Amino acid sequence: MPRNSREYFSSLERSRQGSNGREVKIPTAIRAFAWLCFFRSGMDLIFALLVGIAPKSALAIFVVETFGGRIPHIPAEAEFFVFAFLFAFIGWKWLDRYWWIRWVAMFLSGAFALRILGFIVADRVSAAHGKILPWATELELSVIVAFNLLICGYLAFYPGVAEAFKETS
Repeated sequence: MPRNSREYFSSLERSRQGSNGREVKIPTAIRAFAWLCFFRSGMDLIFALLVGIAPKSALAIFVVETFGGRIPHIPAEAEFFVFAFLFAFIGWKWLDRYWWIRWVAMFLSGAFALRILGFIVADRVSAAHGKILPWATELELSVIVAFNLLICGYLAFYPGVAEAFKETS
């Protein structure tokens, strides 16, 4: 534990350096994703406060109908608070660059892409092809699959991403 501010800032500087003593450059996409999480956390907090303070207002009803309902059988206000906390925690861990948050994000984006691919393949091989998933919906889902595979591949293989996340136990 550092005793004064000089020791604290020198230990902070050492933690930002890589194993070879050089400054580790944080890729822009990592920083952008962390700030996106903070933005979503702030929006969910605003929505929760809006629904809690004025639940019968037209704006609160619009917010609940549009953005609520992600968790069944949970009130929208509680749901917004849960997601505000969740996104703030994820953004904090991304800015702090813990190694396990990278693996969680890779798993979630890859699993989501595989799940949607399973739906598309099931629709294609079924006898009712095109009735469950219209062509336009299948195209939209294919774009979502490609985007999630791009995220997973970026986090797994892009140069500098693995070095930006520190290995801690």
